[in-house]
Amino acid sequence: MRIMFYAYCLVLVFCGMKANAQDWRTMDLRNGDLLFNVVDTASTSDFSRSIVRSTNHRQDVQVNHVAIVCLEDSGVYVLEATGLHGVWKCPVDTFMAHAGRSANGKPLVLHGRVKGNFDVETSIHKAKQHLGKRYDYLFSPSDDEFYCSELVQKSYVDKFGELLFPTIPMSFHDETGKVLQYWIDYYAKRGLSVPEGAPGSNPAGIMKMVDIVGK
Repeated sequence: MRIMFYAYCLVLVFCGMKANAQDWRTMDLRNGDLLFNVVDTASTSDFSRSIVRSTNHRQDVQVNHVAIVCLEDSGVYVLEATGLHGVWKCPVDTFMAHAGRSANGKPLVLHGRVKGNFDVETSIHKAKQHLGKRYDYLFSPSDDEFYCSELVQKSYVDKFGELLFPTIPMSFHDETGKVLQYWIDYYAKRGLSVPEGAPGSNPAGIMKMVDIVGK
């Protein structure tokens, strides 16, 4: 009986893990939707924490990454720019598996949908043209490398070919307006000054301009 009980418990655990991994299937994912990673403070790196501190001012929900939903005949994928892979395409299961988890085991992901006059096919095509390019660790608007929100900002266009998301002044400061020491050291190591106020984007800024349709 004890062996049967342990086996039953293992089945429950496996089913629970499988259900959590399949949570995205209950989401009405459409081509061009956006997925935002909510900050998991327990496992977030100093790099990610500094992004959050300098870009999520006065927001109840803090996000540090954004990715693009891409529907294809072979399945549901995500287009994203990450430090590990650069610009790449991966199955949505892979994206969800690497997301932080809430107390009940669900992925810490917000589901966003673009509002208004959105040319989804052209936007996805533009994003795919950047596959294989490097991650932009300097957050520079003038090179051919990309950080996560930059991929979205430079790819998403309306029916007239105009960018949907305007650039915004980049923020490397905290809520008091003081540039974080992390960023001062980060750029100093590269022989650069902090590009505070330069044109750019961030996941929190993109999130403010879309409808959040699921979480």
